[in-house]
Amino acid sequence: MHNRNDPFAEQYFDRRHGGHASLTFNGNFGILCHGTGSVRWVISVCCFIVLSAAQAEGQEPREPVQIEEAGSFRATGVDEVFDLAESVRLKHGNTVLTSDRVNYDRLKGIVHLYGNVRMIRGTTTLTADAAVYYEEDQRAIGAGQVRLDDALDGVVLTGNRMVFTQDPHRAVATGKPNMTWGQNESKINIEGFRLEYFFTETNSLLKALAVESVIVVDEGEGVTIYCDHAEYYKATDSARFSGDPRLVKRLEGNAGEIVATGKGMAYAFEDRTADVFDSVSVVKGTLEGICDTLRFDSEGQQIDLLGNPVIRSVHSEITGDEIILEMEDGEVARALVTGNARGSYTAEEQEGTNLADDLADRTAGQADNQTGQTDQTDQADQNDQADQTDQTDQTDQTDQTDQTDQADQEGQSGQAGRSTIEGRSMIVDFEGESVRMITAQGNAVSTYNPSALESGPTGHNVVRAKEIVIELNEGEPVKVNADGGVDGSYLNPEDEDGNR
Repeated sequence: MHNRNDPFAEQYFDRRHGGHASLTFNGNFGILCHGTGSVRWVISVCCFIVLSAAQAEGQEPREPVQIEEAGSFRATGVDEVFDLAESVRLKHGNTVLTSDRVNYDRLKGIVHLYGNVRMIRGTTTLTADAAVYYEEDQRAIGAGQVRLDDALDGVVLTGNRMVFTQDPHRAVATGKPNMTWGQNESKINIEGFRLEYFFTETNSLLKALAVESVIVVDEGEGVTIYCDHAEYYKATDSARFSGDPRLVKRLEGNAGEIVATGKGMAYAFEDRTADVFDSVSVVKGTLEGICDTLRFDSEGQQIDLLGNPVIRSVHSEITGDEIILEMEDGEVARALVTGNARGSYTAEEQEGTNLADDLADRTAGQADNQTGQTDQTDQADQNDQADQTDQTDQTDQTDQTDQTDQADQEGQSGQAGRSTIEGRSMIVDFEGESVRMITAQGNAVSTYNPSALESGPTGHNVVRAKEIVIELNEGEPVKVNADGGVDGSYLNPEDEDGNR
């Protein structure tokens, strides 16, 4: 059984029309039913009868929809339902509705539209395969291929279903929704599970809201942001992202991409800058950085790392109070390090150049140790001998102490085997994703460990100067230059007094 109140029940509409229109008169209810041609005078009579009946019953009159045009017309006096077809045009206040077929329930104030539906209100146009319109609040629900054009702000919103309301003046799209608008000769695109769009005159700073599986694309800049929640603000022309946001900057040619992640993110569409917050990571190939806060300037090709910044490549690691990465032609050209600048390097590749992987490995190692300790304890419990249990506990404690001492020795050995350079500030030049040259300025100190080389001697060189420049080739120094108040020494580790 078909439901006439179903806004998208086309079968009901077709059944009432029977495939053609007819000219009839219903004597029982006094309602004219006209089949073809102009029906404006018939509609006027029907509207007058209905409005008079509503006022006679003491009901507050509701402004009805005006039927301006229809190729065919059928009406009943029982429930006051109008079936219209062939280029139907309706008007309700400042809203104009057109479609191929219409079912209008005047008592309920509900209009069902089917086929080539178009709704125009001010500078906004909504098109759909089918729609329902409510007189009381001027609300429209579109289905099928729905599209809303806001000519005032140049925004296009699409989806498989859309609710368009007057108060508040907004549109909510679901079913693969998409929102697009132009920005500085570029195009911005937002996708998500659900999109809410607020019109300019709405008393809200929020312009658009997207939730679940959100993708925001700035096509002109080659920037794509993935997250679970996005809010776009028209006044500042910016967006805020949460839910593990990830920014991907596509570089020109074969330069690859830059990926920045964090717990929170903001992106300004006007100047193409992104701010990333909390547990920030930025990756360019084998070059990786971590920090507390990151500012990514896409147009200016600059990445600013603040709050415990660390930059690591295959052979080196750079730290400081602030690190600014400058890019040229899609590649990291140099790093400007200020405040407690320090660099370390080695000819051997570092184990796990990915800082996040290193942390995961350390966590996994701790878990393995805990599992091993648990297994040993279980075995001791199964023996049910207190002496053996005590002996096992003592052995475990000894093993743990030995493991800790061994880890400390390995850590110290690893640090001791690395050469370092320090200064108040530092300039690091890159070749590809490897450090090519380090320039330390202001109380510069260079400590070189030749023992890091396979045939290198023990001990280490220490050089102090106002400025020290070290050129590297895959982590191995090939040239060192010191300038201003130079002081050098060679320390032999066997000399406990540190004599030169």
